[in-house]
Amino acid sequence: MWIESVVAWFANSENALAFSQLAAAAVTAIATIALWRVTRVLAVETKTLAAMTSQPFVVGTIENAGVSAHTVLNFVLRNSGNATAFDVRAKITPAIPNVAGSSEPEPIEEIYELTLLPPGQALPLKGVVLQAIYDKKFEITISWSRRPGEKTETVMKYFINGKDLPNEDWNIKGLHNIAEELEKMRKLLPKQ
Repeated sequence: MWIESVVAWFANSENALAFSQLAAAAVTAIATIALWRVTRVLAVETKTLAAMTSQPFVVGTIENAGVSAHTVLNFVLRNSGNATAFDVRAKITPAIPNVAGSSEPEPIEEIYELTLLPPGQALPLKGVVLQAIYDKKFEITISWSRRPGEKTETVMKYFINGKDLPNEDWNIKGLHNIAEELEKMRKLLPKQ
């Protein structure tokens, strides 16, 4: 009986039109709320991403120095972030051995302090031969701040194992290598 009354109510064109407008308004309201929520989440994520990408990010690595045909490495501080890092402090435990191999005992740790390190810049600090650090594990602690003298700072601590560093010689031939190759070619060419 109530089904017949509902069918009769919808049979009236004015009632059917009013119901369809009400249903369309409800769907539009639900879609608007969902769109507002997604836009709000996107705005928060964009704000977080903008804050994260405008930060300095300093790392200390041991990289190939590119100065000799032997495995010579440098301890390098690099700001891979998008802002200048201030009050940079790097501590390496144990200290990296000297290239020249001085007779003085090696210090337990080395500390490097910089006033600022611009974004995208790398600063080689100390050279070392791979054989001197191959069997060592270094603890590196780096701290920096976003503004000079700022109390809040970012601190990062990690380890570098000498065995994980590249164990290959620098593969660019120097002038002495080119001269040796030319001498070999001269000997192979027939004499005329």
